[in-house]
Amino acid sequence: MSSSSFSIPKFDVFLSFSGEDSDKTFISDLYRSLSDKGITTYYKDDKLEEKVSPLGSDLTKCIEESKLAIVVITESYPTSVWCLDQLQTILKSQEEGRLSILPIYYEADPSNVRRQTGGFAEPFSKLDDDEYPSEKFQAWRTALAKLTNISGLDSRLWSDEGNMIDLVTNEIFLLVSAKPIDPLATKTSGLFGLDRHLQALYRLLNSKSDEEVFLIAIWGPGGVGKTTLATYAYEEMSSDFNAKLFVANAQEIYNKVTDTESSSSSSKEIQKEAQTVTRSTSNVSTDVIKSKVGYKKSLLVIDCVDNIKQLKDIADIAGWCGSGSRVVLITQEKNLLDEFGVKHVYEVKSLRYDEALQLFSYSAFKQEQPPTSFESLSLRAIQIARFLPLTLKILGSYLQGMGEEEWEKELQELEGDQAKAIMEVMKTNYTRANENEKIPSFILPLNSLSDESSEIKLT
Repeated sequence: MSSSSFSIPKFDVFLSFSGEDSDKTFISDLYRSLSDKGITTYYKDDKLEEKVSPLGSDLTKCIEESKLAIVVITESYPTSVWCLDQLQTILKSQEEGRLSILPIYYEADPSNVRRQTGGFAEPFSKLDDDEYPSEKFQAWRTALAKLTNISGLDSRLWSDEGNMIDLVTNEIFLLVSAKPIDPLATKTSGLFGLDRHLQALYRLLNSKSDEEVFLIAIWGPGGVGKTTLATYAYEEMSSDFNAKLFVANAQEIYNKVTDTESSSSSSKEIQKEAQTVTRSTSNVSTDVIKSKVGYKKSLLVIDCVDNIKQLKDIADIAGWCGSGSRVVLITQEKNLLDEFGVKHVYEVKSLRYDEALQLFSYSAFKQEQPPTSFESLSLRAIQIARFLPLTLKILGSYLQGMGEEEWEKELQELEGDQAKAIMEVMKTNYTRANENEKIPSFILPLNSLSDESSEIKLT
């Protein structure tokens, strides 16, 4: 039987790494962790494979048919022709939309990889210059530089290597087991980290199940992206339900509404139906919601829940929903959830370091990474913004176009009295946005911000 008659297995993950040095233990631990989760992973030592043959059609097909490639960059990675050829194929496959890429910089500085300085100043010094043409060397260098444009993990930022492996494994498990998400849509919207939150939320919602009604809470500090997350999930999952309704503010359930009080489509829908209801004001909207979702498989999302009365009424509404319904409430008040005993809670944590830096860079410079001269200033800025998407967007937009000296002055003021200064920045940006329409309106409300006691969490 010819080799072409063998079917090539499809892998969840293609693991690209150099077999040279200290990364071997990390690689084997990562592979074991992925395997324990049932994630099929292509795992071959380049020092063994490279002696057999160059990158062949079978291996190229393995790359193309994988869902994701993990590229572990160490200082020994660019000394392997096998790895460098793999990287070119991986990037080409990613550009064609075939797979996603997760770079992991293991004891390596991503900026050195990008600029090819430090340990990467002469990355191919161990290769024979006579054996490979200069065009080949340049293509490999370009591939390494391109890789750094993709959000990845820097092992130097993790004190516990095991925690980093757990994070990678859990996120990849969600990626390969849940419904697909368009990464381009989230990226072009500046919604970094949204895809991993969506995957976790989808698993919690389990919209395909028709067995019971779930009351689910999305919880986190103001500005962390709870409403954005819920909105995307609502739009993506609506087709799984017979009825759907998104209430932008829980207080709308209790207010007597008119056509001028709300511009949201869901609120107008409630107002229209409320005109035909003759019950008292305090119960009108509740009854209208029940009439829309009652006895049907429904998706109901209610934002800005901030007191126990609202939560009790939402639970009452859930009791009217048909089997398989999902009632989602969004809140900053964790104590309410504990008091009421809500079992299904999804906590939206702050962005990871790499996600925060990219989001800030897009807001400040309209590119994925800050210019070299602004790197240290940008790191200070994302610390000031506490890794919160809303604050990162507004602070980045505020600093956009300023010189380094102006940045230094502004950041010093922000670091001096962070809570007060951030609020002043947002007020300034609010005015500037109204004048120039530079900032989307959905990020402007000041009352959605977290208070000064919010804790920074790197997840």
